[in-house]
Amino acid sequence: MLQAPFKETAAYACGTTAISVNKTGEWRFLTPERQFRQSPCRQGCLLQGEVPSWLDAVKRGRWEEAWQIMSHNNPFPALTGYVCFNPCQENCNRDQLDQGIAIREVEKAIGEWRLKNYEPSKAIMKKKRRIAVIGSGPAGLSCAYYLTQAGYMVTVYERSAQLGGMLALGIPEYRLPHRILKRELEILSSEGVVFKTNTSLGSDLVLNDLYQEYDQVFLATGAWIPRMSGLPGEDSDHVYNALDFLSNYNTGVLQKLGSSVVVVGGGNAAIDSARTALRVNGVHHVTLLYRRSRLEMPADQSEVEAAEREGVELIFNVLPRSIETKGGRVKGVTVDHSRTDRYGLLVDSSTSFCRECDSVIMALGQLADYSLFGTLASKQTLFAGGDLISGPATVPEAIRAGRLAAMAIRSVYEDFEVCEQEILAGEVVSFEALNLAAKVNLELQQKEAEPQREAERCLGCGTCNSCGICYLFCPDVAVDQVDGKFEVNLDYCKGCGICVKECPAQAMVMKGGGR
Repeated sequence: MLQAPFKETAAYACGTTAISVNKTGEWRFLTPERQFRQSPCRQGCLLQGEVPSWLDAVKRGRWEEAWQIMSHNNPFPALTGYVCFNPCQENCNRDQLDQGIAIREVEKAIGEWRLKNYEPSKAIMKKKRRIAVIGSGPAGLSCAYYLTQAGYMVTVYERSAQLGGMLALGIPEYRLPHRILKRELEILSSEGVVFKTNTSLGSDLVLNDLYQEYDQVFLATGAWIPRMSGLPGEDSDHVYNALDFLSNYNTGVLQKLGSSVVVVGGGNAAIDSARTALRVNGVHHVTLLYRRSRLEMPADQSEVEAAEREGVELIFNVLPRSIETKGGRVKGVTVDHSRTDRYGLLVDSSTSFCRECDSVIMALGQLADYSLFGTLASKQTLFAGGDLISGPATVPEAIRAGRLAAMAIRSVYEDFEVCEQEILAGEVVSFEALNLAAKVNLELQQKEAEPQREAERCLGCGTCNSCGICYLFCPDVAVDQVDGKFEVNLDYCKGCGICVKECPAQAMVMKGGGR
């Protein structure tokens, strides 16, 4: 007599149909629900990507699923996997246990998988709308991708002979291999994006005329005008701005820098210039001068450390006074000592010195050129984004701007709401909030070189990562495992809340109400 209910429960656990008498969910007055909460990595992601979700897909070896999740926010993980400065990793909760997750490396692996396994999209019903994108940098390419996936016909115009904008001309190959960008461009072409190079806005293209051929125009021309210092000697031979120097190097134009080079600036372009200068034939020493302290330096610290390891000499708290020349040629840079206080930058000219060098690279930032646009007819709508609007920023921020622009353009012709990927409200899941005691298989681990093994280390903060704890602890066998994922079967759940209490990721809550 006592064995019958046991047999029926066991039959349910084996996947057979239990009799209706055992549907204990009818007793429930509280319901467990999965609730995605904000994780530190997602909070830090410049693209607002669903980081724990695509890490979970990689953990289970589902690369196509990982790519699909990733592409909601970032269509170019192979690019960002190389050039993003990974703010997502800075506050990873796992770092308080052993070592933070190498999120960027897993992101790169997803991107590489996609480039290798790419297949053209299934036939998309093409819309009659034609869109012109001016600029083939990350913002322009991102906008082109999302519009093409939505069925729009997109033509991208590029002023240079080389596609990619800052990706091709401003980022050294040691940070972004040429093969990655080349393959991304090939894929975009396969998806139907038309590229036209050596075509400049203001000379070859007139903004108003574009509206005779296209329904909408997206401007993503970037910020390419170098900010000048006004220093005496700045117009001398062998004084370069960072963008020209990097562009020439990336396109194979030989530049004679001499034996010793001074780079002025503290941003990522300055670090890129210093590290690239070391790779120029004949250069034996590179010095970087920055007006503030190391802690105030805006460049990514991992790049700064890499520059030091390669031999770049860093001198902080010095402000250039003049570029010394002789016979029109650079001989050195005279600097004053400087420091920051609450009133701003203080300069001490009494202790100046000259750093001798053969050439100088100025990396003081860039400005957008708005003179190219001319006068736009008032009846036209104009979309713009990327560095053109924000000023010099990061590749992920430009990709996000292109995605938002694509949404805005679609909203003109479709019942389409312009919105960011839902950003989870509420408090970020802290390390202390995680119930790691429930993870019976948790082990201290160092970072793994293999992406799938590394993804397995993710704690899934605020996001279900299919750990199975709810399945193991449920006293009513009311959690189903389907295709590697776990779902509560409300027919049998009594609402005891054990699954919520034991969830290591704090990704479940109890809500009032029964069936």
